[in-house]
Amino acid sequence: MTIFSTMAQHIDVVSDSLHYASLSASHAVHGLGMAAGDGAHAGQMAGQASNDLIILAQNAAPAAPGTGADFASRVKNVAQEEQLGWLSTIGRHFIGVFQQGGQVFTGFVTGIIPTLIVLMTAFYAVTEIVGEQRVHGLARAAGRIALTRYTVLPVMAMFFLTNPMAYTFGTFLEEKHKPAFYDSAVSFCHPITGLFPHANAGEYFVWGGVLVALQQLEAAGKLPAGWHINLAVWYFIVGVVVIFIRGVVTEKITQIMARREGVKL
Repeated sequence: MTIFSTMAQHIDVVSDSLHYASLSASHAVHGLGMAAGDGAHAGQMAGQASNDLIILAQNAAPAAPGTGADFASRVKNVAQEEQLGWLSTIGRHFIGVFQQGGQVFTGFVTGIIPTLIVLMTAFYAVTEIVGEQRVHGLARAAGRIALTRYTVLPVMAMFFLTNPMAYTFGTFLEEKHKPAFYDSAVSFCHPITGLFPHANAGEYFVWGGVLVALQQLEAAGKLPAGWHINLAVWYFIVGVVVIFIRGVVTEKITQIMARREGVKL
């Protein structure tokens, strides 16, 4: 006989003992009541006391399992749940990352992607209305001096042709200026997306991730409403300053490397 069977039998013996004790008390009180002349009332009270004792005995301890084998099976299942709990926690958090990513993607599909399609259609239409020859003439004029060559020209290229066609504007420049122009244009791929996301729709996630966080902070009242627009404007302005610096520095480096290698540009 296992220990669980012994425990179950002991619990049954205790319950039976309490039941017999309550019955004995009932008979004793009933006998005393009959001797005093109030047998009916005393018997009724004794029966109520007996029922109360039975209820008290049943509530004193939780009901034991039917057999010791059932109890052992329950203990085993609890141990297994505790051992596998950390695995279920890891799995829940692992899939939660992808579920959150799916929610963000759903937001893009219903929000920014239709906007990008409309913007790209609109600006391609503007380019066709203005005319490619006029755009190219303006690009040649902007490429004559360093200030506009590494500010206006990359901005125009990204705005009208978008990434990666923007780099074709380098055909209007001399060979010695092409590496610096490419450096400026490629460095402006992300700063322009804050105001004109059509210019680099394939890499909008760089600004889009920042935008989602800013909008959540604005909704929570931790940032003023519309603060993300101010950041987008400054992102654009700082980007223009940076691409000008990069263009000038890269142009100087190109000249030094060409002289060192004996290459005439």
